[in-house]
Amino acid sequence: MMNIINSELKRRNFIKAAVGGGASLAMMSPFAQRALAEEAGFKRLIIWYVPEGCAQQAFWPAQTGQLQINGNASISGRNPKSNNNSIRNYVDNNMAGYCLQPLARHVSDISLYSGFQNRGSGSDSSDAHAMVIDHALTGGTPKNGSIDQVLGPLLKGSSAISSIYTPVYGHHVHNRGAADGYMSPVRTVGGGNIGSPNWNPMDVYNQIFPNGIDSSGVVSGPKFTDQKARLAILNSAAAELETVRCMGGDEARQKMEKILASFEKLEQDTQAIVDADEKDNSGGQQVDVSFDIPNGWTNTAGSRNDSSKYWNRSENFGKLVDIAIDTTIAAFALDRTRVSMLQFSASGTDKGPAQNDHYKKVGISDLEGGDVNDHNLGHKPDANLRRNQARIFRWYYGRMAYLIDRLKEIPDGNGSLFDSTLIVTASEFSMYNHRNVDMPYLIAGGLGGVHQTGRYLDVRQNGNFRHSADYFLGIARMLGTNLNRFGESTTPYSF
Repeated sequence: MMNIINSELKRRNFIKAAVGGGASLAMMSPFAQRALAEEAGFKRLIIWYVPEGCAQQAFWPAQTGQLQINGNASISGRNPKSNNNSIRNYVDNNMAGYCLQPLARHVSDISLYSGFQNRGSGSDSSDAHAMVIDHALTGGTPKNGSIDQVLGPLLKGSSAISSIYTPVYGHHVHNRGAADGYMSPVRTVGGGNIGSPNWNPMDVYNQIFPNGIDSSGVVSGPKFTDQKARLAILNSAAAELETVRCMGGDEARQKMEKILASFEKLEQDTQAIVDADEKDNSGGQQVDVSFDIPNGWTNTAGSRNDSSKYWNRSENFGKLVDIAIDTTIAAFALDRTRVSMLQFSASGTDKGPAQNDHYKKVGISDLEGGDVNDHNLGHKPDANLRRNQARIFRWYYGRMAYLIDRLKEIPDGNGSLFDSTLIVTASEFSMYNHRNVDMPYLIAGGLGGVHQTGRYLDVRQNGNFRHSADYFLGIARMLGTNLNRFGESTTPYSF
C-alpha cells in the first residue's frame, strides 16, 4: 500500500485505494475537494449580465459555423442597427464582430448562439420593459427564482455559499437598490444567500471575506496540491478509523489498530513529501488570488443617494467592475461558492445621481457627443449613440477577456479554474429599442469537452426563435444537474 503515495500515480488511483481502506470522498476537507476538482466533478457557473443586449450588427460574426472574430471590423462612420428580424437577415460584414475583438485571443474557448428570444409572456407585469426583466434569467417564472438561484444549491457541494449576486453601480439609472424589479433580473433578490442591496460590490466582498483575503488567498499548483489533498484524505480516514476502533469489540479493535497503523505510516510519509515541497519550493505554480482594495472602500456605510460615496461616482465604475470580477475569482479559487451572478449597470430611467455622461468618465476611448448612459443608449436611434453603445459593449468584453485570463492562471485539479467554469452571458434585451430576438448569448468554457467551443450557431427551428428558457435549461444540463424544467421550458437546448 505504500506505493500509492508515489507522486507520479494518478489521483484517482490514490482515491480508490484510500476508499478501499475505509476513507470516503465525503470525508474530505473543502481544500481537498477543491484540489481534486476533476475527480469530484466540480462545475462552476458565472452569469455575465450587461443591460440592453448588444449592438447587433457590430456584435454577431458575419458567418455561422466556425467562430471567427474579425480584427479589422470597424464602426467608423457607420450606424449599428437592429430590427425585429433575425440578425442573419441584415448582418453588416464591415462591422460584424467589432464588439468581440477583445476576445479574439480566446476564440477557441467560446461559442455564440443567435436565434433565442426573451418572450416576456405570462408575466404578472403589464409593463413591457419590466416583463422582459422578469424573464431575463427566470425563463418565464419569476417567482421561482433566476438561474443562478436555482443552480446555486445544486452545485454548492461543500462550499460555504450557494451563490453570490453582485450588481455594480446600477442605481445611476433609477436610484433604487437591487430590489427594484424594473432593473434587477434576479427575482429572489440576493442571488442565494450573498448579495448587495446597494449595487456596491464591496458589500459582497465584505460578506464573503469579512477579514479580507489572507494567506488562504494563495492557491498552489497540481503537484503541491496533490500531496496536500492526499494528506487531508488520510487525516480524515484515520479519524474515522479511530472512531470505529473505540466503538467496536476486542476483535474489531485489533483489526482497526492494524489498519490505523498503516494509515499513520502513510500520513507520516505523505507529510514528509509535503514538508519537502514547501521547503524547496518545488510545489508547482502558486497564484495569489488576493487583490488590492482602494483605501476606505471596505467601509460601505452610507446612502445610495449620497453622491460623495465612491460607488456613486462614474469615474470609479471601472474599478468597481474589476472588484466584482476579482471577488468572484477569489471566491471560486478558495471554494467559497461555485455560482456567481455579475450584473454591470442596468436599464431604466435616469433618476440616479450619476451624470448623463456616465460612461465618458469610465475611460472608454472615442465616445462621441450626446448623453451616454444605459437608458438613452437603449432608446435613441442617433448614429453616434449607436456607435457609442458598440464601444461600450466592446469595453465590457475586454473585461470578460481579463476574467478568462485570470481563471486560466489559477490551478485547479489537473487543469485550471477555467476548465471547470462556464461563463454565460445574458441580458434583458437583444439590442436598443427593446428588441428581444437574437439574444446575445455567448458561452465561454468547455467543461472538458461537455461544451463544444469555437463556433457560432443560429439555433432557430424552421426560422422560428427558440425560448430563452431552453438556453438556460440546456446550461443546467451541461453543468450536470438533472433539472427537467426551468421556467417555461421542458426542452433544453442541446449544446
